[in-house]
Amino acid sequence: MAGVTGNASTAGTGRVLERRRAVALARHYREFGGLSIRQIADRLGRSPATIKAYFCDPTGEKARAVKARYGGVCRGCGAYTQPRNGKGDAYAYCKACHPGAIERRWTADQVLAAMLEWQVRYGRLPSSYDWSRTHARRRGGQPWRRLNEGSWPPASVVTSVCGSWSAARTAAGDAVSCGGQTSATDGRREVGDWAQSAFLCPIPGNPPLYPEV
Repeated sequence: MAGVTGNASTAGTGRVLERRRAVALARHYREFGGLSIRQIADRLGRSPATIKAYFCDPTGEKARAVKARYGGVCRGCGAYTQPRNGKGDAYAYCKACHPGAIERRWTADQVLAAMLEWQVRYGRLPSSYDWSRTHARRRGGQPWRRLNEGSWPPASVVTSVCGSWSAARTAAGDAVSCGGQTSATDGRREVGDWAQSAFLCPIPGNPPLYPEV
């Protein structure tokens, strides 16, 4: 965390120094070269509006003050939140605390257990289309209803956690072939045992469930 903070501070200092140099050059071109705003903008590779801001607000303090008035305070940790559509309409949570940041984190065991539960409910293993909200919404009807009847990982999460969709289906199929499941709970127990054995003794030719980082 200290390294990240240090990098952010260094980047901020670099932007301040760059602005100071640009302001000094803009003043030089106007006072000694007699150039217009547009000509100075062409010289510095900036927009005319930016050059005007250099003259009106050389340090950027006015712009920062305006931005601060449009910001907010995170309900979770009290940190600064980004402005959105105008004054008084900042985000309620910072990036670290917003609801999407604390959603369930899927593991390989949980993904395979969800696949087995889907098979228990609907008689077959799910496809990537079954767990894609975009495709399910587009198809409507039963696909959309099934997707919303349980807690299923997004298709992209399955690929990320298990290496590929086919690898996840193969793993779930192997768990089923080792013994039939009579309920979703049994399926979760089976896939947990399978995942542990697969981690300790991986099957040759199958991608690892837990890729080395």
